[in-house]
Amino acid sequence: MGNILFEKLNEQQIKAVKIVHGPVMAVAGAGSGKTRVLTNRVAYLIDEIGIPPSHILSITFTNRAADEMRSRVFRLIDRPLTGIWLSTFHAMGAKILRNDIACLGYGNDFQIIDDEDAIIIVKNVMKNLNYDIKRFSPKLIANLIEEAKADSTVLSLGHVIPKDVLVNVFEGYQKFLKANNLVDFQDLLVLVLQLFREFPEILKKYQSLFEYILVDEFQDTNDLQYEIVYLLAKEHRNLFIVGDEDQSIYAFRGANIQNIRKFMRDFPEHVKIILNQNYRSKSTILDAANSVIKHNRNRIPKDLFSTLGTGDKIIHFKAENDDEEAYYVYNKIKTLKKSGISFREMAILYRNNAMSRKFEDVLLKYNLPYKVIGNISFYKRKEIKDIIAYLRLLVNRGDDYAFSRIYNEPKRGIGETTFERMKEYAAARNLKLMDVIEVDVDLFSRATTEKLMTFKKTIDELQANLENVNLLVTYDDLLSKSGYLAMLKADSEIGGERHLEAERRLDNLMEFKTVLLEKIKDYDASASNYQKLVDILTELSLREEAEEALQNQDYVSLMTMHSAKGLEFQVVFMTCFEQTLFPSGQSMMEYGNVEEERRLFYVALTRAKELAVITNAKSRFMYGHYQENLDSEFIAEIDEGLIDHQGLARPKRTQPAWETPRSENKPIPPPTSNYVPSGIQWTIGDKVKHAVFGEGIIVMIDNDRATIAFKAPVGIKILMKDHPSIQRL
Repeated sequence: MGNILFEKLNEQQIKAVKIVHGPVMAVAGAGSGKTRVLTNRVAYLIDEIGIPPSHILSITFTNRAADEMRSRVFRLIDRPLTGIWLSTFHAMGAKILRNDIACLGYGNDFQIIDDEDAIIIVKNVMKNLNYDIKRFSPKLIANLIEEAKADSTVLSLGHVIPKDVLVNVFEGYQKFLKANNLVDFQDLLVLVLQLFREFPEILKKYQSLFEYILVDEFQDTNDLQYEIVYLLAKEHRNLFIVGDEDQSIYAFRGANIQNIRKFMRDFPEHVKIILNQNYRSKSTILDAANSVIKHNRNRIPKDLFSTLGTGDKIIHFKAENDDEEAYYVYNKIKTLKKSGISFREMAILYRNNAMSRKFEDVLLKYNLPYKVIGNISFYKRKEIKDIIAYLRLLVNRGDDYAFSRIYNEPKRGIGETTFERMKEYAAARNLKLMDVIEVDVDLFSRATTEKLMTFKKTIDELQANLENVNLLVTYDDLLSKSGYLAMLKADSEIGGERHLEAERRLDNLMEFKTVLLEKIKDYDASASNYQKLVDILTELSLREEAEEALQNQDYVSLMTMHSAKGLEFQVVFMTCFEQTLFPSGQSMMEYGNVEEERRLFYVALTRAKELAVITNAKSRFMYGHYQENLDSEFIAEIDEGLIDHQGLARPKRTQPAWETPRSENKPIPPPTSNYVPSGIQWTIGDKVKHAVFGEGIIVMIDNDRATIAFKAPVGIKILMKDHPSIQRL
């Protein structure tokens, strides 16, 4: 098998696969074949070294990436694999907790709630504590609780939420989760760490089990994930990480770029391997990416290279206004389509979703097929969450949260007053909500009692028959007996928008049946329906937000630069490249944030295989008025010989005034010529405060005028530099 494993690998990739023992850090540049290295290394450990699959832990960040790695490994190894842990961090955490969470006082049949569930629970806790949900945002508190689980100091810091409110809601939220055998996504990491720290024998069990650990996209790990990996690997030291500081773009999600440095500190004996041969892009694109990213400090040096040919220069088109920018992109796409490039091989990228509207308007006007790739998840649609709540009650009648979601869905005439009375009664007697229905007391009217008993009877019958029929039959019975199907069919006969919405929801429920069918196929005949359902619900809770990709259609993709990570296209349009838009005005206030913006540009640029087009506009209509912004500083960082300026764009003659060299390890003082000899000695980079426009940063000085970048929605302003309304911060 050795020849198969190595025939498509270069020298550095082969080295990364073959070093078996000890810590290894593969610095994998964009398009350098890191997935091939990871999968071939797993196959090498199993088939060539003889490591049992169950003793290998391979972690990545998305279900899509995990599925891709799993399929590739299976293709490389010509025998069935059992027991291999190849999953996301959260799926790994869920599996560990299924085995050992009882040590922490939870049941092994716990259910996983998502962000929306967490907000609803927080809201209910706040109501019980008599806190005003209009004054204190439940969503904000839910976010702070998530942060506090990873860093307890969050509870003691000052926020817009008073400390006592946050602490009380945090405690009430945690108490509710544990009482109802629920965990949130953060718990899947936090509780695993708690297990490892409080129960050394459990940590030792998993240290012995996972003899070899591989972690993909290491630059995207957060502190919790790093600590879990470190504890698992600190004894045997067989830790293989793949990462690239230049592609660290998820600080807003908690990713800590310093984790690569932590690895180097905690595993000083590591072997470093640079994977810098790119298999995706033409050399011009890579040379441009190299010329930009070198402006970031304290990075592991590497220059991507390719053997795929030189390719065309990067195009920079500067339009008169944002309408012209959008029409230019549209016309360029039409031209490229005529040359033989499919729409699917073209993408329009932007810094944030608000920038897509102009491009959508033009593409829609001329019937050019496009798809906005967003973050709407199939599994977060109301009808899907409702039916999942029903299924959760089938496996756990004590799941009060699931009950609270669907006790009156579809409408059964069980009002909120009845539900509040049930909650009070259950809380006073330590009962579950489903148990309250059975209590023989004059708690409800006869009519309400009959409705509740009918609901309970439906759940009981489905649960009692769970092992007697196929799960698909259970699903059909659930839709029918719950009244959910009848409700949607009735709505579908009304007409108008309500009809279309009902039809869409019916289609989604039928699609969910397909999901169940596909998952049931993976189980052997000996597995009980209960276990199948528990596992399926766990997996569905862990699914990433799904892309609603159009199947078998040719369309141009529109997405944020963050969403483009991991994708590739023949042609990439990078739009709205102006100061305060990209890099954003907020990032310009902090140097480190500009570095992350530069890494985002690097990621976006390296999505292109054949051609990269950068666009911006002299004037842009935003926030209700026109504003003029400077060209993005990143354009000037591309070597001049690699870029073709078109439209209003002009080649740079000198280093732009807003650009200061950033490749050194220490700050470089601004040149003397940047100082203005009259009045206050302003210089490029000074932070200022304006009496009306707020805080900003000086990006250009021209005689007695200063160009200042203010936070949105103000943007760029040219002001008299000595005006008394401007103060230095």
